[in-house]
Amino acid sequence: MNKETSLSFSTLLASSVHDMKNSIGMLLHLLEQQRSELSVNNENYGQVHFELSRLNNYLIQMMTLYKLEEDQFQSHDQEHYLPEFVEDLVLMNRPILEARGVSIEQHVDEELCWEFDSSLVSGVLSSIFTNVIRYSDGQVRISAETVKISAQQVAVDQDQECGEHQYLCFTVEDDGEGFPEWMLGRIDKMQLGVDFVSGSTGFGLYFAQQVAKLHRQNSLLGYVELSNGGSLGGGCFKLYLP
Repeated sequence: MNKETSLSFSTLLASSVHDMKNSIGMLLHLLEQQRSELSVNNENYGQVHFELSRLNNYLIQMMTLYKLEEDQFQSHDQEHYLPEFVEDLVLMNRPILEARGVSIEQHVDEELCWEFDSSLVSGVLSSIFTNVIRYSDGQVRISAETVKISAQQVAVDQDQECGEHQYLCFTVEDDGEGFPEWMLGRIDKMQLGVDFVSGSTGFGLYFAQQVAKLHRQNSLLGYVELSNGGSLGGGCFKLYLP
């Protein structure tokens, strides 16, 4: 193959990822069809479903990041009714939650509406679900609320922004042991890397931060923050959108 007709490695990789994602989607569909023949609490079924869902989310994130890198992704911000959005998100992820024996609480203001890209935000939160339930002791909580944040914390150009600004905050908490100390705080303020002990690459958090940054109002940017404690005593993931 000569230089003029050769494809870049990133393009070949993106094409391969797309094919792998389609294959995993087919496997998930076949697995769901077999569910009626298995016990709901079948441990092998739950583990296979969980790992396939996790891999599927990972490949979707890779495809999205590739499109962002190549300027092929078009964000679609629309106003959403948050109680309905969160309910749909939980229903979509209920199979992996049930497969791992994890119960989930939902806390959202009945009147809350906000404008954001639903596919991107769903992708982030679904990825967080598949991660937190690995470390949860059986409980997960998702909430959505509005909070006020000072411009000094969130404005790119602080000369143009001042005072406090209203943000939408999605919070996903678990009752596990929490995040390592070095991961606490805002993701955009730290250097993510590979943890060779746990095997974590930080890819999911990197994706979440890129999605947060795509949500911008004037000079205000979205961001991601990690902490420990919260209402369940474990890890606490927060996605802030202006």
